Amino acid sequence: MIKIKIVFILTFLCTLNLYSQSKTTAEDIFKMHLFLDKKNITRSDLSKTVVKNDSLYDSFKKNCSIKLDTLKLKSNIFLSIDGDFTFYTITDIKYSDSLNTNESWFLKIDLGYDSKYIIAINQNTGRSYRLSGFYSNDFFAFYFDIKKAYRDYNFKDLKKKLFFREYFVESIDFKCLYKGLRQNKIDKERFPCLKTCSDTFSMHQFKIK
Repeated sequence: MIKIKIVFILTFLCTLNLYSQSKTTAEDIFKMHLFLDKKNITRSDLSKTVVKNDSLYDSFKKNCSIKLDTLKLKSNIFLSIDGDFTFYTITDIKYSDSLNTNESWFLKIDLGYDSKYIIAINQNTGRSYRLSGFYSNDFFAFYFDIKKAYRDYNFKDLKKKLFFREYFVESIDFKCLYKGLRQNKIDKERFPCLKTCSDTFSMHQFKIK
């Protein structure tokens, strides 16, 4: 009887967890990536060093509002399961007036000029991938999952040439990501797809000055 109760409780918790994950929106996932991408900051005009913690993340979720756009996908690879991967970019971001000075400095997001924040979400597994604008890039994790989905659907491996020839997403240069991330050293001039939004924002400010 005790074993049955334990199994029931575990099943309930798993179901609850899956339900919670299904309620997570693209905005929530994007905010999480943006927050984790921020660095701790220390400034002479701040009362203290601002570091990432649960309290600051709660403030970020509550006081930061983002508007997303779904990027267009053109593909002849999966056909019926192409919709498993959805791609999003930020078009606007707004902040609440209730942020204090420390929070506002840390939580400010630079949208960039020649670069965009872009993530992909696998609607089947819930996995998400940073593909543009961030300090880190998850292209190879995305590429691995694309190949796995293709193999599960077609019972054969996805050739690299086929992927580059038949899989296109608005504002993403997959060839550039593949080649740039395979280098021993990140070269953002040679592979501009690796530039962060902070890079392009800083460059634009420098040109204005």
